[in-house]
Amino acid sequence: MRTKILILIMLVSICGLIAAPQAQAGGLSRGGVFYYPAPPRLVYPIYDEVDLKCKESLEFKWINNVFGVRYFEFKLYKGYAMLESTLLLKKVLDYSSDSLKLDSSMFENGQVYTWSLKQIDTAGRKSDRSFNSFKINK
Repeated sequence: MRTKILILIMLVSICGLIAAPQAQAGGLSRGGVFYYPAPPRLVYPIYDEVDLKCKESLEFKWINNVFGVRYFEFKLYKGYAMLESTLLLKKVLDYSSDSLKLDSSMFENGQVYTWSLKQIDTAGRKSDRSFNSFKINK
């Protein structure tokens, strides 16, 4: 079983090396296939409200099962607008990351926050951002 998995990984890697040189500016190949990494899948918080009563931290979680990720770019904004003026926190996270804990004291009761996440692949290409807004209940 392990041998079959290793062979499959090798085939996928070889196909990627063959297809990558065909990419043109803008991430399109001649066949119209995009080579940019997919946006990360958010796991938590993904709901409209987050309960932080009696909790010391809020843990942001996402699925990290994409081969070839160099790092993640995490951003936290106050409010719905994702602008430089509303940016509270920006972190570059290791390729193996699948969560980030922030102290609950960072969050105000009744306030809305938006978090976004991008993944950057080993070639330096950035995915579209995944994001979600939520209101804090303390």
